[in-house]
Amino acid sequence: MKTKSFISLLCLTLGVFLFQACNDVPAPYDIPGKGDANSIYGTGSKESPYTIKGAALNQNGGYAWVKAYIVGYIPTGDNTSSTISDIVFGTEGAGTTNIVIATSADSKDINNCMAVQLPSGDVRNALNLQAHPENLGKEVMLYGTMEKYFGSAGVKTVTAAILDGQEIGDVPEEPGDAIFSETFAEGMGEFTINNVNVPSEMGSEVWTFDSYKYMKATSYINGVNYAAESWLVSPAINLTQASAATLTFDYCARYFNDLENNMTVWITEASNENWQKLPVEIKDCSDWNFVDSKDIDLNAYKGKSIKLAFVYNCTDKAGTFELKNILVEERNAQADQPITGENLLKNGGFETWENGVATGWKSSNSAGNATVTQSTDAHAGSYSAMIEGSTDANKRLGSTEITLKAGTYAIKAYFKAVDANASIRLGYAVNEADGSIAGGDSYKYGAYVNDITKDTWVEATHEFTLEANTTVNLVVMVGKNPGQSVLIDDFSLQTNDGGIIEGGNPEQPEEPGDAIFSESFANGIGSFTTADITGEQAWNADTQYKCMKMSAYANGTSVKNEDWLISPAIDLGKARTLTFEQAFGPYNKSMDNASQLYTVWVSNNYSGDVTTATWTQVTINYPAESGWAFSDAQATLPAVGAQAYLAFKYKNADGDETLTWEIKNVTVK
Repeated sequence: MKTKSFISLLCLTLGVFLFQACNDVPAPYDIPGKGDANSIYGTGSKESPYTIKGAALNQNGGYAWVKAYIVGYIPTGDNTSSTISDIVFGTEGAGTTNIVIATSADSKDINNCMAVQLPSGDVRNALNLQAHPENLGKEVMLYGTMEKYFGSAGVKTVTAAILDGQEIGDVPEEPGDAIFSETFAEGMGEFTINNVNVPSEMGSEVWTFDSYKYMKATSYINGVNYAAESWLVSPAINLTQASAATLTFDYCARYFNDLENNMTVWITEASNENWQKLPVEIKDCSDWNFVDSKDIDLNAYKGKSIKLAFVYNCTDKAGTFELKNILVEERNAQADQPITGENLLKNGGFETWENGVATGWKSSNSAGNATVTQSTDAHAGSYSAMIEGSTDANKRLGSTEITLKAGTYAIKAYFKAVDANASIRLGYAVNEADGSIAGGDSYKYGAYVNDITKDTWVEATHEFTLEANTTVNLVVMVGKNPGQSVLIDDFSLQTNDGGIIEGGNPEQPEEPGDAIFSESFANGIGSFTTADITGEQAWNADTQYKCMKMSAYANGTSVKNEDWLISPAIDLGKARTLTFEQAFGPYNKSMDNASQLYTVWVSNNYSGDVTTATWTQVTINYPAESGWAFSDAQATLPAVGAQAYLAFKYKNADGDETLTWEIKNVTVK
């Protein structure tokens, strides 16, 4: 008996100890993504707002509530490029466009802080620390989008707030319970696929589950664009008891040329299939990051059982669409906040021209490569601009460089074809530190606007967000397919929360003077010289195509080469602009390594031996695709001295997929 009593007592003591020890272990609902409204990180609702940590874990672009303390701001303004590490904990010098919130009123740990964008309006007027330094240290609730700001997790597009118990701005209805959801994290769930047209030679399905936990649709297989139509169809979704219904989803769309028709969303009553297209705007994504669909109103179908379908339908150009986080909630859809700020551009109407150039519409880098002329066929006013198209390459109208503050912008313009139907894209190009455009993903475009006719002016729009102060060229790209010329007029740039640094539109840059050096290569190498470092191949003049060319391809294989084409002495006592034409053959070869293999350099101490001189590489632009058609290239040559040299360097390793580089019409101004 004594032994049994001792064991019982020991077990009781151990049980009490274990129970007490477990008090410090989080319950399942304390683990992010696993819980209910009692989660330690919040759920993003008004009743259970996100904490700083909760908001950081849910940077998906969706709207939610966050609750924290106002502790400071991030400086912005002329020539300021700030990040979250530049927080000013206090109010002195505060601006009006942002605040910083933290886990406590006295926190100064940037890991516990988050930047908040304050769009113009009631929220900015009530919360900014410039007008209200008394807000420092106060607890605030904010309703905005969970997305990166100042290079770190943040809150943007804040439309509502609660401070000192007072509601500010447009406080939304609280989301109801989720009626239906599918993340595609584990597979395609109860969705089904209906292949309307999938050619057998594709050898693959259009819709597939991706191991990165989303559904993907494409009919671009092994370098071939296949015409295909395939539907991803939801199971029946019960709205019979719903008082309201709103659909959202996350997506990424790239490489489409007619998104309005290539990717669509449809709805039908489940019992009687009569599919109707929903008014959903799907935009082309400039990278592979997912974006939010925005709210889609399904109230016309409340009280019914429905099905949804995501329809991929491509013909000549097969893009890629990625889809996840489909959600139908019992709430009313929230309208987007329109961008209504004044037009920031002074000559968006192309009314002012000088020396054949529209004021504010000549880039000093490679953003603009099109021939642009004045036209009297105007949408409004007296003039428009004609952008000459080409079937050989995409052509771009680039604005003068402009530095924009962090914020969200809307660009809009009107277009009309000159002869046959044309295609355009609106966007911008990000400038490097030296003012050049790196190419590739430096160009950020919206969706294609196709089938622009010569009979009617068509409006095109595009919205974009800059996370920090950024120097850009606004860009209009005229697609090489079909490569037709277009008229453009009444271009506008608007913002609610950004603006132009230094307070206005940049003046037209000084027109380059006469060329200080030029060589066409029409009659041979001219005054250039060559230096062959490795390999038997060398730069040589092509008298038929009137260019200099270099290739490391010999006897059916690609061999190691390093070869230089060097100019005579040029005055680079100040920065100059280099322009030339280049081509890379043959067709359909990768240009991924062009910036490492086919390069341009300058030196101020070259004396006949390239291996002993000091060379500085300059950034040039490259065509997106290889081919024998010449395209324009441009670079800014730095001021390295009055006796300087320019060189084109070709480099190749054994077995590389080499290209032939052709150059002509070299000019330095």
